[in-house]
Amino acid sequence: KNNIKTVATQERPITTFFTSFINVMLDTYYTASEHISNVIKKSKYYDIKNIIPVGLYRSDYITLYREKIVPEEISQAKENGKKIIIVFGNQSPEHWFDSHSSPILNWSAQIDFLEDCIRLAGNLNNSYIILRYKDLNWSYNKYFEKILNKITNCENIIISSYYKEPFHAYKLCAHADLVIAKHTSIADECLSKGIPVLFHEYTHNSQKLILDFPNYLPSELICYNFAELLKKSKLLLFNNSSKLKNKITELNQTIYHVSEEGSVKNKIIGQLEKLISLT
Repeated sequence: KNNIKTVATQERPITTFFTSFINVMLDTYYTASEHISNVIKKSKYYDIKNIIPVGLYRSDYITLYREKIVPEEISQAKENGKKIIIVFGNQSPEHWFDSHSSPILNWSAQIDFLEDCIRLAGNLNNSYIILRYKDLNWSYNKYFEKILNKITNCENIIISSYYKEPFHAYKLCAHADLVIAKHTSIADECLSKGIPVLFHEYTHNSQKLILDFPNYLPSELICYNFAELLKKSKLLLFNNSSKLKNKITELNQTIYHVSEEGSVKNKIIGQLEKLISLT
């Protein structure tokens, strides 16, 4: 109304494929890819004058950290030739009454997820699993004491506890052979850089949690039970001709494709400077 220019950068590709749940009104929107820009242009749920595909801006960190020193948490395993698997789980609510009402984040679902990780570690030879969360506040709950002790007694799985500096998760992913995740933006960023990702899309009593609709990802990368998770992990880790790897290549040619390569952050800054010079 006051002619103030509004500009934003897209963080999560999945929001593009929602309908009335997500509405964006802007002058300029820097999007994750050309495909996503085209979807937005055709959608009646967006009101945007200028749509510019640039890529996922935080994926720059993966490129940056590939050239840096391997994080201490995985350096020894990496040197020993083990396959590095980074696993991203959901936070659990602090209180039981919040847990009870949350179908995806409840305490039972957390324990089931951790049990899956332990089983995976036991079935994948020559591998090293690092569990990473946004924070570890949930782990102080005595409800998880038994399962956490079980993880401590496993020799090839740990919970990442380093939070002294930002973007540590990206440092881990930059050196990963496989990422396993509940749906999260860092999974998209990894896929856009060619890092294999499997989506853990189930709990102890539910399936199709987030990706059933909308689903912009190939079904081959989605796991609805432990048997699928184990089978697909083995294919991505130990089979160079796996069809799953072809699916990741296809994603980078479609969903995540941007014609202009290079630093996403620099592209955004360059576009912003042009906007400022025109005002």
